[in-house]
Amino acid sequence: MRRTVTVFLIAALLAPCLCACGRRPAVQPEAFRGIPKEQLQEMREEILSRHADGSALSERETAEVEALRDQERRLENSWIFGEWQERHGARLIFRDDGTVSVGARGGYYDEVGVWKYISPEQPSFESTWTLVYDAAGDPVAIVARPEGESFVYPFHDSRKSVHEQLGDLQTAEETGFYFKKNQ
Repeated sequence: MRRTVTVFLIAALLAPCLCACGRRPAVQPEAFRGIPKEQLQEMREEILSRHADGSALSERETAEVEALRDQERRLENSWIFGEWQERHGARLIFRDDGTVSVGARGGYYDEVGVWKYISPEQPSFESTWTLVYDAAGDPVAIVARPEGESFVYPFHDSRKSVHEQLGDLQTAEETGFYFKKNQ
């Protein structure tokens, strides 16, 4: 009896390790650094061709296809890459691998657009960004924030400046921050 329980416990402890050995890890943003759009398309098509018979994609394959398509969208809009700066020093650095640096902020804009300094300043953070399209077909960058709600950057009429919003595509509200692209 004791031997059966011991064998069962060992099997239970090793089962997750054995199952995970055959799986490939999910695609991380760093894996996209420097890969051309054509190669990403080939990788996505390779995954989809394995299911040409109509079989369903696995959860992992679906996540990989979505990640590859997100990266393709980023590369289609490469003008966004680089540094964007706000007049009070806040900055954004969009990178081609889907990561973004959101700079420290020393204040905020009140409801009438007056700058209010805060102490201590809000620290900078690293995050990821996704590019989606709004109903008009214009690109919108969404930056995940550690606190919850995302920053939304709708590029409607300009590729050189953008007004920051907080929320999501449906309920975003202006923050007052206006970023310009550094050349």
